[in-house]
Amino acid sequence: MMIWIYFSETLLYLCFSLLMGSFILSLIPINHRPTIKFSKRWLQLSILGIVLLSLFPIIRLILFLYVDIGLNLTIENVVGGFEVGQAWTVTLFLSTIFYLYVSIFSVFTSKKHLIVSIVFTLALVLSLGWASHSASLTEWSGFLAHTLHFLAVTIWVGILIVISWFSVNHQNWSTFLKWFTPVAISCLLVITGTGLFLMTLVLDFNEYANSWLLPYGQALLIKHLIVIPIVLFAFINGVWMRRRIKLDPQINPLPWVKAESGFLLLIFSATAILGQQEPPHSIESTVSGNGVSNVFQALYNGVITNPIHAVFDFNILGSVFIILSFSFLILTVVVFLKKVSSVIAFIMSAFCVISLYLGLMSSISF
Repeated sequence: MMIWIYFSETLLYLCFSLLMGSFILSLIPINHRPTIKFSKRWLQLSILGIVLLSLFPIIRLILFLYVDIGLNLTIENVVGGFEVGQAWTVTLFLSTIFYLYVSIFSVFTSKKHLIVSIVFTLALVLSLGWASHSASLTEWSGFLAHTLHFLAVTIWVGILIVISWFSVNHQNWSTFLKWFTPVAISCLLVITGTGLFLMTLVLDFNEYANSWLLPYGQALLIKHLIVIPIVLFAFINGVWMRRRIKLDPQINPLPWVKAESGFLLLIFSATAILGQQEPPHSIESTVSGNGVSNVFQALYNGVITNPIHAVFDFNILGSVFIILSFSFLILTVVVFLKKVSSVIAFIMSAFCVISLYLGLMSSISF
């Protein structure tokens, strides 16, 4: 069941990103972006996806509770009494109207319809933020931080995915980068700031390494490591690619942007896993009650002592993995400079993440 939850959450984020990215790009004049072929069918599928995929956590909650009080009463309580159920009811209502709206009107040909569509998408983002775990921890700050965090992600990732997978050419690429690069940097700053705030709601910074014992900490670490190749690809596509296109306008940047979008999808998956884990408000009590992460247990051979305190001891094995990670990162740059396939660069960057993860896991003791 958990695998389906993770998969559904990943697709849910993708649906939001497709909506936001397609609407924003349609607002941009055609001479400031490549030509995009994004059909209305994708809009309809994305809206339906939001309704169906956001239902999975509710189904999970119902299956967990119905044994004690019965199925009908559980459904009634979850949908009417839990915030996640109430938020899904709002999502269903908004999505129904939204679906009819995009089906009736030609939203891509009218600025007015595009703005209305963006408002609908923003309302659905607010509904998702209402149902988030961070919103339940604080009255407003958690809700606002989660909403801004997710909104910045959907804008950045949405534009990138739509432009890389639905462009029919790469004309006006330099002009596109002139406005998209500051947008991406702004989104990255918002994501970083709100992400750090959301992290403090459930985890003390001093406990970050200690949390690697738990599934939540493992997912958080992997998510942070994936950011490294994303930032590298963003720099390659936003700075170096622009210079290369000036020298040779025939160069196609789309394969490299697709590689960047691949890592963004991976970070969606890590976020989906992270969102379904129990936050470690008390690491020692969580370890005592639930044990450590299966992944951590498979990689760690030492003894865990109380009180839990992570210490880094960079041994030979850990140092080798960390050196390998930097080597793979450098090779990613070399692949770009040598004009080799972006697929090779993607693989090198993935090896960078894996090596750095193994290096950290090999170098920590408790």
